[in-house]
Formats: sequence, C-alpha cells, structure tokens
Amino acid sequence: MSFRSRPGGPGTVVHHVLEIAADRNAVFAAVTDPHRLAQWWTTTVQGGTPAVGAHLQLTFGPFKPRLTVTELREPSLVAWRGVSSHDAWGQRTTIRFALDGDSDTTRLALWHQLGDELDKESVATANFTWGYYLNSLRGLCETGTGRPFDATTPGARVGADPLR
Repeated sequence: MSFRSRPGGPGTVVHHVLEIAADRNAVFAAVTDPHRLAQWWTTTVQGGTPAVGAHLQLTFGPFKPRLTVTELREPSLVAWRGVSSHDAWGQRTTIRFALDGDSDTTRLALWHQLGDELDKESVATANFTWGYYLNSLRGLCETGTGRPFDATTPGARVGADPLR
C-alpha cells in the first residue's frame, strides 16, 4: 500500500507517519500482538492471535472499543473495523497500520477513519491522542518502554480528556 493513499468513505481521517528505529517485524508484533499492544496502547487488551476475523477488546476506563481484524499481511499491514463503542469507534471506524522498512528502520503510517458526525474538537482530540500513543509505540520499539493507558494510575486519562 502506498503511504500516499488512504482508506475511502465518509468521515474524517486522522493520519500519522513516523519512523521507528526498529526492525519491521518487531514493530508489526507491537501493533498486532495483544501482549505487545498492552505495552504501548492500553494495559487492558483482550484478544488472541491476530487473524482476519479475530476480535480485539481495548479498555480505556469506561471507554471500551471492540475491533475486528479485517486485513492482515505480515509484516506490512493490519487493519481493524469497529464493532462496538461510541460513534467515533463504532461500526463507522477503521484503523489501519501500514509498515515499510528494513532491518534498522520502520516507516509506519496510521489511518484512523472516524465517524462522520464528529465535531472538529473531537477530531483534534483523536489526533492528539494518536500522536501520544504512537510516540509510546516508538518508545516501546526503540527502548523497550512504552507509556500505555493504565486505569490503575491515579489521574489516568485518554488524550485530551479532562482529569477525573
């Protein structure tokens, strides 16, 4: 898949591209394996071996998106479609990671197609949140330490949500 192309359809697309100083196989594992996802995205991930049709349940406090794998090409692509959650992450959402690179550096492109009913502030929050979590992914792959959402941490929050 070209890094210049994106999924089609209605809605707003959040798009990020970054380089990670790590092997593409390691980065692919970090974006597909539930144990590795829990080290950079959210500490509560339920799901099994990644395969087309498999489900993934993420927990960010009361926010619990459920996704299904729609595409999987190791080590270059994984895509999910929303199954349930609020509108931004429900059946109108798709998330796609495309990876390219060599043994030293991986170029990762993310597209998150959001529901078309979101206002600009919600889209900005999603964009900010992805920037934070992609930096956490980079940290995990480059140093072994990510910064996932952890509901047991006082004041934990997702993106720009207010502290509770």
